[in-house]
Amino acid sequence: MGSRGTVRVAPSRVGRGGACLRDPRARADAGVFSRGGTWRSVLGCGCSRRGGFPPDGSGQARGSPERAHAMSALDSSAFIGKFVEEARDRLKSLSGALLNLEQAPSNDDALAEMFRQAHSLKGSALMLGLTDMSQVAHHLEDLFVVAKRDPRVLDARAFDLLFGALDVLSTRVEQLARGNSEPLDIEELCRKLASLVSPSAAGPDGSATGIADAAGETVPGSLPAPPAGLPTLRHSLRVSVEKLEGLTNLAPELIIQSLKASERHGELRRLEATLSHLKDRVREARLEPGAATNGVATQLGEYADTLGSISRQMREFLANFSDDRVRLNLITEELRQSVIELTMLPLSTVFDAFPRAVRDLARTFDKEVVLTIRGRETELDKKIIEQIAEPLIHLLRNAIDHGIESPGERIRGGKPPAGELLIRAEQEGNRIIVVMRDDGRGIDPVELRAAAVRHRIAPAAELERWTTEELLDLIFEPGFSTRVLTTDVSGRGVGMDVVRYVVGRLGGAVRIHSELKRGTTVVLDLPLSLALLRVVLVEAGGELFAIPTATVRRILHLAARGIPQLQQGPIIDVDGEAIPLTALGALLQLSPPPTGAAYQTALVADSRGSRFALIVDAVHEEQELVFKELRGPLRNQRTFAGAAILGNGDIVPILDVQALFELAVRSTAMDAVPAIERRPAPRPGRVLVVEDSLVAGELQKNILLAAGYEADIAHDGVEALELLRMKEWDLVITDVDMPRMDGFELTARLRADERDRDIPVIIVTARDSLDDRRRGFEVGADAYVMKREFDQVQLLDTVRRLIGHGTDSSDAPPQSVRVVGS
Repeated sequence: MGSRGTVRVAPSRVGRGGACLRDPRARADAGVFSRGGTWRSVLGCGCSRRGGFPPDGSGQARGSPERAHAMSALDSSAFIGKFVEEARDRLKSLSGALLNLEQAPSNDDALAEMFRQAHSLKGSALMLGLTDMSQVAHHLEDLFVVAKRDPRVLDARAFDLLFGALDVLSTRVEQLARGNSEPLDIEELCRKLASLVSPSAAGPDGSATGIADAAGETVPGSLPAPPAGLPTLRHSLRVSVEKLEGLTNLAPELIIQSLKASERHGELRRLEATLSHLKDRVREARLEPGAATNGVATQLGEYADTLGSISRQMREFLANFSDDRVRLNLITEELRQSVIELTMLPLSTVFDAFPRAVRDLARTFDKEVVLTIRGRETELDKKIIEQIAEPLIHLLRNAIDHGIESPGERIRGGKPPAGELLIRAEQEGNRIIVVMRDDGRGIDPVELRAAAVRHRIAPAAELERWTTEELLDLIFEPGFSTRVLTTDVSGRGVGMDVVRYVVGRLGGAVRIHSELKRGTTVVLDLPLSLALLRVVLVEAGGELFAIPTATVRRILHLAARGIPQLQQGPIIDVDGEAIPLTALGALLQLSPPPTGAAYQTALVADSRGSRFALIVDAVHEEQELVFKELRGPLRNQRTFAGAAILGNGDIVPILDVQALFELAVRSTAMDAVPAIERRPAPRPGRVLVVEDSLVAGELQKNILLAAGYEADIAHDGVEALELLRMKEWDLVITDVDMPRMDGFELTARLRADERDRDIPVIIVTARDSLDDRRRGFEVGADAYVMKREFDQVQLLDTVRRLIGHGTDSSDAPPQSVRVVGS
């Protein structure tokens, strides 16, 4: 019943000894009733034996002055927060049970659940003096009792009124959450609820008489048993959001300290190497001619021994420090995972509101809709859930209003009268995929073109050349709509642009696919958590920036030869597609790098399906960093999505790729940059790079291309074997840890294959143990390169040693690139 991380306390415990039992059911719940069915007055309560509330409708207990004084001395405001949390859950359960009952009127379990929730809500509200809420809950109880006896009382009008009553109660609860204790005007609502039970039961004050007593029946002395499967008190704990957020903010700091420890470890290793080198130099100086005179050799020997002792102590310290660092990293990673789990919530917190929303929207548009929800238990970062709730409602509204046809139209089209709406969520790696699919009319490209002309987006002749994907992308433009007339619910083009903007800011993407007369599918690709973000570190204008890895498609090294110029600026050809090229430093108004370099580095990024290239001074490495939201004046700027802290303590801004793309498109004063001009190689050496990391693979590939080799990428061993069968290769460079087939197995298979056994293999990996190196050579590797020590020169030297030079390596770019990965 409750959400994760909460404790549910039975209302009987909260109200024991203090509840004003004003009606037969409340007394029955407390176990106070007479054998003959007549009720006793209990707890000094002055309520009428047959009535529900006092005539003045105040809901206040009437009794002795001493009792009134004791109740007034209780500060009920201290319990408002707990009541708000409890009421939200009870109203959520009421809404779900009411939806079930509307679909299956004979569902006795749903009716019993609604009675139980309304009864408990009334009791809690009475305890806190919230008479408006208690009166509405009391009338709901009355109606549920009658409905148990005669289900026909719950007709379509009754369900509409019941949902409206729940909305009123929800409004009151949210007012209380905001500190507003002003009661709502519920007289008309109570009168309507009472009229459903019996037209004569609605009095001028809007209250209803006790249903059981008025009917001359005795209410059973027990309520229906609570449903099975509720969380027990010992398995959950209610923790304030502030405390939880405090913990989640502290955990990343520990991760940062762990990164700093790694930096310090590297500094100590360099210091130890310096000491060792100094010791060797002293020993060499001792052997130089003339050192034996005046006792210099003896003194140098003592210095060398001292330095040797310090060096040994340093090595021992480094070994212990390395072990401590490994343990710290393990503990930090475990803590990080635990904290991430604390901030995760099931998508049911959003999805559970959809059945009611679909029900109301279907009635508004006079349509029939069957909703199916899958993956409710899929968990997502709390901050992401909070921000995607409204975009999902936009998608829901558009699907019912624009997508699903009316029953008559569906029947004429050979479809069942009720439209189908599927919402599915599932986890794929560190991403969450949310799919919303309807079987409606689909989106007509002809209507999209007409609307584009009407909105003056492009001339009709040009729009005829647009692909379906390009036309569908117009849906996300602000103010774009295919409707000529608008309604108060949708049709104004408001919402779809917000959906894309919000999802993009979260590091996600939105895709849409539609087939005429078959339906429309919208896919939201979201990160699992905002706590950590995998980024590529780049340098521009002497500053360091981070770009989300999910948006990076290629990393290129460009030769300075002059490139084609269009009116909009320079372009480059990538996989047969002409994409715009601009300098990141120019977009951010940073100082330009020194000119005259033979090569420049470009990073190809993807923004909503559109690719563009950014000239950067350098690409450093790929890292997983702690994501930090921007606060204060920086919060509303669009260039940066957030910030992160590196292991050395430096703060690096995380770039918003969509904002950069928009800047690049608007920029009309981009400086011309050198073009790609790859010199054709008459007989280039062919190198297959096998690497599951996008960044590491692209870096190695482009280093090889710039050196005159022909190179391609396979993402695991299985794909590599397929490419090896397609054409001849001169060299294979492989990672070790990859899906489906790792580098060790790939190398072993090559050596066992008659056709490929002579192809040299270089293993490039982060595994640095002697056992791993030994295994690499045992399976047949020709070279074993550590990623930790990897640079461009080392790679090319190894490649040239095995297969010779590329077609032209004289202009190989001098910049070293570090590759990290598994």
